[in-house]
Amino acid sequence: MSTDAPRIQQDQAYYGDTYLFETTATVVAAGTDGDGAWAAVSPNIFHPKGGGQPSDEGTVNGIPVTPSRNDDGLVVLSGGTEALEPGTAVGCSIDAELRKRHAALHTAGHVLGHLGEARGWTSTGHSHYPGQARLDFSPEGLEAELATPELREQVRGELQEALDAVLTRGGAVSAATDAAGHRTVTIEGVNSEPCGGTHVARLEDLRDVRVLELKIKRGALKVRYEAEHA
Repeated sequence: MSTDAPRIQQDQAYYGDTYLFETTATVVAAGTDGDGAWAAVSPNIFHPKGGGQPSDEGTVNGIPVTPSRNDDGLVVLSGGTEALEPGTAVGCSIDAELRKRHAALHTAGHVLGHLGEARGWTSTGHSHYPGQARLDFSPEGLEAELATPELREQVRGELQEALDAVLTRGGAVSAATDAAGHRTVTIEGVNSEPCGGTHVARLEDLRDVRVLELKIKRGALKVRYEAEHA
C-alpha cells in the first residue's frame, strides 16, 4: 500500500472478546505479497503470532487461513483468500479450544511473571506456546538462591504456593486500548502491563496451572509452566 493512502480501519475484535469464535466480517483490503494472496477483514477475530503467543487457527468461508500482521499494522489472512475483494462479506471462525488454551497460557504467564518480579527478578523474555511455555529472567545475583537442584526445587515450590494463592483469590482480567492504539491488560489484584494477546475473562477460568521447572540455561533463568482453561 502507498504510504500516502488513507489508513484502513480494522476493528480488532479479539482485543475486546477472547470468546468471540465466529463472526460475519467485511473484507477491507486485499493484495499479494511474497507469500501469495492475502485479505484483511473487519471485525477481525484472528490473533496473529506475536508477543510470545502463537497465532489462531481458523477459516474464512470454511477455508483454512493463516493470520499474520503486515507492515501497515493490518492483521491479514492468507491461504484460500485469492478470490476475496474489498467489500465482500465473509464468515470467519477460529478454533475455540486452541484460542482458550492460548489465552490460559498467556494469563498464567502474566501472573507468574509478576510473581517472579515480586521476588526482585528481572524479566528478559517469555513464551506462551503450548508445551513450551516459560518465563525468562536474568540470573544475575541469583547464584546463591539457585545454586543447587534442591534450592531450585524449593524456589519452584514457593512460586507454586504464591501462584495458587493468587488463583484461589481470583479476579477479573480486562483490557483497554487508548487513543494511540496502546493496549493494557489488567489482572485484578496482580498488575497491569502492555499486551496485545488474548486472555481469560477471570482468573477462575484457569485450571491445572503448574510451575514445572526452574533451570539456568543460555544465560537465563528459565521458569517453565503449564496451564489449561477450565
